[in-house]
Amino acid sequence: MKGLLYKKWYLVLAILVVLGAAFCLFSPAPKVDFNTEVKPILNKKCISCHGGVKAKGGFSVLFREEALAPTKSGKPAIIPGDGSGSEMIRRIKATDPEDRMPYKHPPLSDEEIKTLETWIDQGAEWGIHWAYQPLKEIPLPEENAWAKNEIDRFIIKGWEKLDLSASPEATKEQLLRRVSLDIIGMPAPDSIANSFLKASDDRAYERLVDQLLALPQYGEKWTTMWLDLARYADTRGYEADRGRTIWKYRDWVIKAFNADKPYNQFLIEQMAGDLMPNATDDQYIATAFHRNAMTNDEGGTDNEEFRTAAVMDRINTTWTGILGTSFSCVQCHSHPYDPIRHDEYYKFMAFLNNSRDEDTEAEYPLLRQYASEDSLKLEQVRSWIQQTSGESKAKEWYLFLKTWQPTINSLLCDKFENAALVSSWYAGIRKDGSCRLKDIQFNQQPQLQYRYITWKNGGV
Repeated sequence: MKGLLYKKWYLVLAILVVLGAAFCLFSPAPKVDFNTEVKPILNKKCISCHGGVKAKGGFSVLFREEALAPTKSGKPAIIPGDGSGSEMIRRIKATDPEDRMPYKHPPLSDEEIKTLETWIDQGAEWGIHWAYQPLKEIPLPEENAWAKNEIDRFIIKGWEKLDLSASPEATKEQLLRRVSLDIIGMPAPDSIANSFLKASDDRAYERLVDQLLALPQYGEKWTTMWLDLARYADTRGYEADRGRTIWKYRDWVIKAFNADKPYNQFLIEQMAGDLMPNATDDQYIATAFHRNAMTNDEGGTDNEEFRTAAVMDRINTTWTGILGTSFSCVQCHSHPYDPIRHDEYYKFMAFLNNSRDEDTEAEYPLLRQYASEDSLKLEQVRSWIQQTSGESKAKEWYLFLKTWQPTINSLLCDKFENAALVSSWYAGIRKDGSCRLKDIQFNQQPQLQYRYITWKNGGV
């Protein structure tokens, strides 16, 4: 009887082992995540030969449709749902060094091969790059006595994973020094520092931060990062690297930071301040964000070449500074890491490819600033034109007097007679000399005004 009982137990145990093995064998493998498991392998081991810059063998892993498309052999390298039958898996498992991928590089680990094969078995699904996924609300971690705000609760959760704990709280002197250097880049003024050190209430630190943010030095320190992104400089770059008067844009950025200008307005005014209804001088100055491109006024340069270079600089700055994306590489090939195709660079270029760029010595157009007496005269002229010819004409002439636009630059002249192009900037004409402005469209304008300089008394 006892022996029979043991046999039954062995039978039950054997059945459980078989069932367990069958479960492990036939249960689906955990879902492989493309962004966190597959893409890092592709970026590290594959994309230098099979991506945005190159697609050796006609195979690219940059986009799903490219990865599943037929290669030069006429067959796809990846067959969704069939890892073992996919040429990609065969090649990374190959033992012949002339056949194995990555070619002339260390082979993939068994774990990496298993990840890729499982991913293909599961359908070779692509993932949306994390930076382009919509934000989702994340539940707050549980409350903790140490936490003073919601962010602290996430920090504590991170500590727990690393088995860490908080350092002792800094002294008031240490906190004062840290936050002062961080916000204004220098020690806090004595009045603010002493007020904080003497205070004993719970809101002392909050008041300190508010007082530091209210100082003009806050904007002066924190605008440096934006000005770097806007490639701010007091010179033009290229050749002689002549000076550039653009400090009013620097001051505009500082004022915007100190005034806590809404970010959307901050961007709109820099991208298109001149296109806003009844644009102010400040809004024109803001557009210097895209006037910071280098300009080449060296003799013999091609205007269209450097106009295009400036447009591309503006494209790259827009994407780097505003969108936080390295976009310049897409002008030559699809982005190797972000989901941006080569042709999309030039589609975006169409938004900004409508500028003039000519080798004018003064980097026209410029925004003219009138001194007190002249500013009153300017307003009188604008008011008189408005009364005699209407608001539209008043705006047109006001803009002309402020910007000298529209303008035809004399460096476009040709057919010089007793005249020449001076320093590639100006048309220089001697007595009885002449030159031609070709293909000028007047658009029914009744006047053409000349601006000139003469070094001869009474010279015209």
